[in-house]
Order: sequence, then C-alpha cells, then structure tokens
Amino acid sequence: MLRAIDLTKKYGEFLAVNGISFEVGKGEVLGVIGENGAGKSTTLKMLVGLLTPTSGEIQYDGRNLFENLNAIKRKIGYLPEFDALYDNLNAKEYLRVFAEIYGVDADTAEKRIYELLETLNLPVDKPVGEFSKGMKRKLSIARTLVHDPEYLIYDEPTSGLDPSTSMFVTEYVRDLGKQGKTVVFSAHNMFYVESACDLLLIIKKGRVLYFGELDALRDRMKKYIVSYRIGEREFEDVFEDVRDVNRLLAEITENGGEIISIETRVPRLEEIYFTLTDGKSIMD
Repeated sequence: MLRAIDLTKKYGEFLAVNGISFEVGKGEVLGVIGENGAGKSTTLKMLVGLLTPTSGEIQYDGRNLFENLNAIKRKIGYLPEFDALYDNLNAKEYLRVFAEIYGVDADTAEKRIYELLETLNLPVDKPVGEFSKGMKRKLSIARTLVHDPEYLIYDEPTSGLDPSTSMFVTEYVRDLGKQGKTVVFSAHNMFYVESACDLLLIIKKGRVLYFGELDALRDRMKKYIVSYRIGEREFEDVFEDVRDVNRLLAEITENGGEIISIETRVPRLEEIYFTLTDGKSIMD
C-alpha cells in the first residue's frame, strides 16, 4: 500500500502542493491529471524521494519513505517525464547497467532483460542512439522494471508519442497493474487515463479536486435524458438525479403523456474534468 498523507510542498511563498492525500493498493493503477503547474510532477517526485515534502508523510507498506529511503527505493521503478539514455549502448547493455546498480544477479538479470525487450518489441543489439522516440520511451519503461519493483511511478509515460505507441504503453501500464504492481502515473491525455486506471486523482493549483474510483466519479456525474410527448408537443428534459426522473414519469402519466425515450449519458473523463474548473472539491 502506498499512502500520501497531507502532502505539502512550498517553494518560498509559493505553495506547489497543498495537503494532498491518497492511497493506492496492490494491483491498482492511479491516474493523476491536472493542468500544467497543478503539482503533478512535484507530487510524483516526492513519492520517489527526489523532493522532500515541506510537511506531510509518504508511506510504503506502512513505513515512512524518508526514514527508510534506501530500502524503499529498491521497491520503486520511476519514470521521469524526459528520457535520459546512453546513446552509445545497445538496449541489453543499457539494462544490464541498471540491473547491476540494483544488485540483480547476472542470471536473473539476463532472463529479465530478454523478457522485457521481447515484450516491449525492442531490438537487443541496436544502439540506443538510433532508436525512435517511442522506442526510447519503452526502453526507459524497461529500465524501471529490470529490478522487478512492487511500485511504479510514471510521469507522463505517453508524452510526445504517436497514437499507436501511446496506446501500446497505456495497455502495458494497465497490464502491469493486473500483474500485481502498484502504479501511479500522470498524463495530459485523459483518454489514456480512462483506458488504464482504476483510481483517479484530479489536482488543481496543488490541491485535490477528486480522489477515488473513476467509475464512481462517472456514476456521480451521469445524466438522464427523458424525451416525451404531451398532446402534440414533444419535450426533452435532463436530470442528474434518478428520483427527478421518476417524478417526471409520474407527471407524464398523470397528464396522459407518452414516453419517447429515456437515455442514461455517462460523461467522458475529459467532460468531467472541465466541469471542475471552478476548483471546488467534490470529495464530500
């Protein structure tokens, strides 16, 4: 279990992260969304120990991150927003370097490296400097997995990738959750968040607008569209509460009307996000 408890990060007088709390369990995938400057990358960097919170606490399996930093870091695979690779090495050589850093024995490392390269459709012997951007991103993901961590923290894993590679990476992230990994990733493209995540964290100006299950949020914000006819006139009403729909149906029946259709409309994540631009929390 990864828990963030009332995380705050200040730079001078600027409050970049303002009391963020959430938790993610084994096999769960948390998508973090928000506009530029919302505090996403700052939050993720705190989760991996690259930044120290001004206040608050981060726990992995009940242990404080900063009190057990070296031990916990071995359980984490971190993908920064921008790749930093060794262009003169091939993929196998590059992954061997990081396997050695994490103390993975040679036989285990060799097997794991070939499995990762095969799964991610990467060449073994081609110099990294000749890789496309998508191939480099997939190699960076392989690097986060070479020591078989329990927790994966990915900052914009699909940033700048073509749609096909972005979808491949998204499906791969979703599969990592199914394999039992705990995944936290940020993204601008909400389609990919919808495709991969179980949980959702929406941040605006450093504070939480929503944390919880994506399906629960969509259910809370779905609408009911009722089309009906009374006499010669047709009407269409939109409701957010099914109880209002039931009241309308009773009124239509009493007035000798006719129901044409009842439609339940579940909004896309992008639509939901833009309804929250006033910055008010919907946690309660």
